[in-house]
Amino acid sequence: MALPGAVEAARDATKTIPIVVPSIDNPVEIGLVASLAHPGGNITGPGGTTSELSGKRLELLKEAIPKLARVAVLWNPANLGAPRQWKETQSSARLLGVTLQSHEVKDPFF
Repeated sequence: MALPGAVEAARDATKTIPIVVPSIDNPVEIGLVASLAHPGGNITGPGGTTSELSGKRLELLKEAIPKLARVAVLWNPANLGAPRQWKETQSSARLLGVTLQSHEVKDPFF
């Protein structure tokens, strides 16, 4: 996971060197690329919206443990995609009848 502001700093430092971002949630929404189909610029990476996987992880956990009723979720709100992933997890929890316990974990360096 990139440090907050690191991708933007790299983008601002060069327009020609490719910047590979291995994991980022919705680069269009946060303004790093114009669109997924035509990103423009020099930022690249596997892309995808990891927030969609958050709900799927909870579904798989419920499938593996059918009596699952409560799940603790550790997340860092400073990570760019974390709030979106948290909302997706909450949405899936409501559909599955699972109660979530939110535990924000903040990196001491941020």
